[in-house]
Amino acid sequence: MKAYSLLYLSLFSFVTISACKPSRTAQTGKMKEMEKKELKMLEDSQAKSEEEALEISFGPSHEGLVNWVLSDTATFSYPFTRSIEKEYVTIATSADKCLRIYSWNTGEGGTMICWGNLIQYRSGTEIKAVHQSLDMQLHPNGEHDEMDYGSYIDTIYTYPCTDGSKLYIADDYFRISGNYSTNSLVAMRIKDGNLVSAPCFVRHGKRTDTVGLEHTAADWYFLANLGEGWDWLFQFDPKAQNLYVATTDSMSSITDRYDIYHFNGTDFVYQKTGAPFWLHPQLHHYQRLELFFRTKDYIIRIDKLDEETMRYASWKSTQQMSDTPELVLTGSYVEKDNTFLFSKGSYRYVVTMGDKATLKVQHNGKTILQQTQETKEF
Repeated sequence: MKAYSLLYLSLFSFVTISACKPSRTAQTGKMKEMEKKELKMLEDSQAKSEEEALEISFGPSHEGLVNWVLSDTATFSYPFTRSIEKEYVTIATSADKCLRIYSWNTGEGGTMICWGNLIQYRSGTEIKAVHQSLDMQLHPNGEHDEMDYGSYIDTIYTYPCTDGSKLYIADDYFRISGNYSTNSLVAMRIKDGNLVSAPCFVRHGKRTDTVGLEHTAADWYFLANLGEGWDWLFQFDPKAQNLYVATTDSMSSITDRYDIYHFNGTDFVYQKTGAPFWLHPQLHHYQRLELFFRTKDYIIRIDKLDEETMRYASWKSTQQMSDTPELVLTGSYVEKDNTFLFSKGSYRYVVTMGDKATLKVQHNGKTILQQTQETKEF
């Protein structure tokens, strides 16, 4: 009897495996077909003649991508690897794979970049796709310009809520002009078959679906290690469940102070404005960041404490700003020399700002160390 059972089990397994093979084969065939279509789409997006080049002088056409995504639900899970590698499109996808947003530079708008957007999302077994900006999708009855200005979205954060639903928060960037931009977090959820606004940010009793900042760009780029600071604008502390949103001063310059929102499982509720959690508590008292840079051996941070006093903090290059700093000094800024000066006994620490910052350490007037800012692409 046992032999018959084993024979039955073997036959059943063979039939099951055989039944799966056509499905896997079909999936492989479908993937290869889509890869060919993607390559053809990229080829067709380029100008074929000088006349066409004049017509699409703003850059490659995205008409093929738009038509494909709107008409084929299989694109929802297709990786578009070649398109991303060639910087033809940026795709942000939620952790649960239920929301996807495509972004590309249309080449229009001059110093104000005009982005193109496609939005796909899953509602039950249905996949929906629209060709419009996230703002138009979430606020169809709002005030809009006659032109649908899109935005650049490269990240979608997913937050499970206590009621079983999920919040999706997009990191949304829009450049207003050459040196002025908007960075925002935009919250939404999929409800009753639609992607809708989620006003989950609560501050002083008021709710909104968006938090963020309008800011100048060049000054922050140079002050925060030639671009490293862009990663600091929005940070989430998973241990404390706190969201940090960068703030600006009256001149729209980023200060490295943050509005802190606590996630209670339903909403992000404003707590206070303070220093970032990735900075050691010893250094949390300051008005604004004046300079941050890295050298071969050190991490240097200079903060403005008041109108006349600057603070110097340094770590070894292998450390983090959350570690206890090796050295903390107070000093001043000499505007005519574009230089920060700090002293400790017979030692003098001189930091000069230029195309790249320079650290010079002197002992009894003799330079014993000099290192220039070292950066990588951020």
